[in-house]
Amino acid sequence: MSMSAPYLVYALFMIPARYFIIAGFFYILFYYLKKDQWFYLKIQKKFPSKKIIVSEMGYSLLTMIIYSIIAYVIFKMYWLNYTLLYTDISKFGSFYFIFSTVLLIFIHDLYFYATHRLMHHRSIYRFVHRVHHVSVNPTPWAAFSFHPIEAIVTIIWIPLIIMVIPFHIFSIAFWALYMMLFNVIGHLGYEFFPKRFVDSFIGKIFFTSLFHNIHHSTHNCNYGLYFILWDRIFRTINNNYKKIYNDFQENIYQNRSCNVSK
Repeated sequence: MSMSAPYLVYALFMIPARYFIIAGFFYILFYYLKKDQWFYLKIQKKFPSKKIIVSEMGYSLLTMIIYSIIAYVIFKMYWLNYTLLYTDISKFGSFYFIFSTVLLIFIHDLYFYATHRLMHHRSIYRFVHRVHHVSVNPTPWAAFSFHPIEAIVTIIWIPLIIMVIPFHIFSIAFWALYMMLFNVIGHLGYEFFPKRFVDSFIGKIFFTSLFHNIHHSTHNCNYGLYFILWDRIFRTINNNYKKIYNDFQENIYQNRSCNVSK
């Protein structure tokens, strides 16, 4: 067995397994175990058909395979010294480790925003991004339900960025987990952030599940992945987002109050 064989096994099996564990956990919790108890948190009160869910899972698996191949390419690039990846935190210090990890997330969010808007160009949307938007009422399985071309676009920046900016391997690992969790939560279909969250300091920075759900139902706004920042700067945020969120939360409060009084 060659030196790279264990990493090939990891890339081909562990990356898809990690996604299906995370997405599966949220899906089972919200769509089975707590389906009735937490129904008041459901953004769109209908549930998608089994056909849509199977499609989401199938395309997500294909995306994870593509991500696994890119991960293996990154491993090979690292062994051949084609990257600036490093393993010793003391090489650049703890401050740089934290800074570079945050920088990686910001770079990705800007890259995602730009490519996501591009995917909505009519000449690209109908052939590529339309696959993702079959999920008008998304579930956690929709998080990576991409056309293969879109899957490549969403991940190809990583092997490029690690050739020009030093990143600790733990920064890459943390980003990968962070990205997966945020994407699953964004497609959860349930809103569990508290009332008036969008009025808070944090709520003006980070997006919510409802924020991305609006994107799936309207298609022409709310393009960000982690932050609302780029949508605010480039004026692509839904003008009614704050009102929609607060109205949704008010309905939750009223419905729960009625249930308690009964």
